[in-house]
Amino acid sequence: MGMWERIKGPVFKAAVVGEGPEAERLASAYELAAGVETVGAEIVQHADGVVRAPVVRPAALPSFETIIRTPGLRAVEIVAPAERRAELAAAAIKAGLFTSVDAPSGLDELMEMERLAGAYDVPLRIRLLPLYYPPYQEMRRLAKEEAVGRPMALKLLTRRGRGTDLPAGLDPGPWISDHELGFIALAPWLLGPIEKVYARLDRQNGQSSPPSALIMWKYSGLHQYGHLQVDFCPGLHVRTFTEPVHRFIELTCVGGIIMATRGEGQLLRMPALIARGKSTTTSFEMVPDDWREVYKNLARETVKVLSGGAVPLSTPALCAEAIRLVRSARMSAQQGDEARFQ
Repeated sequence: MGMWERIKGPVFKAAVVGEGPEAERLASAYELAAGVETVGAEIVQHADGVVRAPVVRPAALPSFETIIRTPGLRAVEIVAPAERRAELAAAAIKAGLFTSVDAPSGLDELMEMERLAGAYDVPLRIRLLPLYYPPYQEMRRLAKEEAVGRPMALKLLTRRGRGTDLPAGLDPGPWISDHELGFIALAPWLLGPIEKVYARLDRQNGQSSPPSALIMWKYSGLHQYGHLQVDFCPGLHVRTFTEPVHRFIELTCVGGIIMATRGEGQLLRMPALIARGKSTTTSFEMVPDDWREVYKNLARETVKVLSGGAVPLSTPALCAEAIRLVRSARMSAQQGDEARFQ
């Protein structure tokens, strides 16, 4: 082994299995990640031309079985419909691979995936993308250090603009599970365990625009609360490279507030992270604010996990907390009263 190989360390083989924009973003991130060799490269068609990306489309499980048995393969990123995630993840885990996948359809499937990962002693990552966005990570650090005092209230706001594909007769409960689970996972990730939930999740009636959805919760900590508001604004134009959504987080603390917004997709031009204290305002201008950073951070984490020095940030346990929060919200909406977190 030459000097350059010793400096850059070992190289691990990884595969991205799936199709669509999410798979292509992951594939591009892995192509650029130091310490990763991608397998299964093929031509992928983009809107603006043809590029090469290490993406394999699993048309059927047998082809997937062939992919995960590639000699030397150590990790696999699975991008698949919700109903297939548990099945494909189970096959990858049994092959001894570090498996990274979006949340499955339900809590039972998630628990079975976690059990299998423990039985086969392999790492499992449930991809909750907001956890890998640098401004949100910095916000969590500021909250843990009580940079502007003890956190008291968390506000999560999502505005879905023009270009959002919404089904007729939208039921916001299942929709939030499918589209906002990663964002709602920030609630326990930032401030800890949740105790009670109250929600309004009204169905869309006729051809009208979907109503806003509101989920409120009380943390186990003294006088700590939070809420998620999802607004559907079909006429709103959001500047974006990825999805037509504006996200805003406000964390109210005893000594001030901390605000975070997506640097790409924001409605007003402002730093992605701002902390306001008693007499000072700090803008975190140097924190990377491109949403596509999350995919680079996922690839970097894969290298750290395979090197034996890290565990995934996005765990099945945290995903289970987010699923339970949405489930409790649906129960509250059905009962018209607050529900215990369960």
